[in-house]
Amino acid sequence: MAEDGGSLIQLRFDHSLAAIAAHHLIGVRCRTAMQSQGRTALETRLQRIEFPPEIAPAIKLRLVSLPQTSHDWSAEWLDCPVALFFSGFAGPVIAANLPCVDGAGHTSEWREVTLSKREDVPALLDLMKAAFGGNRPLKVMGEESVTIQPLEWDDLILDDSVVRLVKDDFHLFLEREKWYKQHRLPFRRGYLFHGPPGNGKSSVIRAMLSTAGISGFTLNPFRVFTDDDMMAAMFAEAAQTTPSIIVLEDLDRWFPVSKEEESGCRISIQQLLNHLDGIGNQDGIIIVATANNPGILDAAILRRPGRFDRVVGFQNPIAEHRERYLRQMHPQLAQEDLTEFTRRTAGFSFAQLREAYILAGQIALEGDGQIDAEQLVQAACTLSETMMLADRKWNTQIGFREPV
Repeated sequence: MAEDGGSLIQLRFDHSLAAIAAHHLIGVRCRTAMQSQGRTALETRLQRIEFPPEIAPAIKLRLVSLPQTSHDWSAEWLDCPVALFFSGFAGPVIAANLPCVDGAGHTSEWREVTLSKREDVPALLDLMKAAFGGNRPLKVMGEESVTIQPLEWDDLILDDSVVRLVKDDFHLFLEREKWYKQHRLPFRRGYLFHGPPGNGKSSVIRAMLSTAGISGFTLNPFRVFTDDDMMAAMFAEAAQTTPSIIVLEDLDRWFPVSKEEESGCRISIQQLLNHLDGIGNQDGIIIVATANNPGILDAAILRRPGRFDRVVGFQNPIAEHRERYLRQMHPQLAQEDLTEFTRRTAGFSFAQLREAYILAGQIALEGDGQIDAEQLVQAACTLSETMMLADRKWNTQIGFREPV
């Protein structure tokens, strides 16, 4: 591909194009972040692949399905460059993993870089849109991006307070950028979601990230290389791709209240507070933090008004919501059976309801394969007993009472 530099375009996508080469080379259908329709388009037009002679390509494979189901592999093409020849293209598309340094020179990461002839760029963009257009990437600083499967708000079962304080507020905020600027108000938002795990905090974040035009960013504060500079780089990049969401998960674990505890977090609380207070240009940035136990958050995080505009609790679902959830899972279930299962699962989280349903399915496989009231009640009782044993062992209150 010896061309002058002006005829080549270097592109960096949020998803790997080289992943399709793994399937083409080893003949195993591999799971990727691609939409099925887009994968078919790529596979149909991919004629052949080439890689440098005397270099063995490295492919990282991970089994991602259960043993009793059909095997499904997740494939990642590693450092060997690969040339992909698509029908209708003037030349090959070259994909290679290279170390990339951010503009400030603070951090570096390995990213897949794509080289294409200028005239092939429109067709390549169309292929990438077809392959990945339905998924939303969440950029994890210093690591590979995470693919967020789209989730509609209507698919969620939400408490009225969550609808009002999050869904309605979020949509209204995005629609009122001009109003904020006219009134000289900072066009940024902060949400703190708290409550026991398994009650929808992450699902609501998925719905927010599924909004058209939203960019998503996060980081792992417990990785060795994650520090104040990386957090600053994340906010700087988010400011360049607004509207954007920055996700700060498990904030209650970042800074232990007890000085004797060591969380491993290398981000200073002062740096976090600076960004929560809006250091630099944060117009169009939405911060979403989660905490299972907000009571152990450092007081400085919540002390100043405006750091989080909306503090929203996610509690165990009431009977009405448990019934709606199971109705989604099993639309054919008789009403009296649904009522009985709802009664038996008082105090369950949404995650525990799903676990009970999966257990009922496993029980059903031992019989006629039909999930009915008998399997559901048995699963609910089994899960309740297991949780009560754990409750007594650790002397903590899980509780199985209906919220007042």
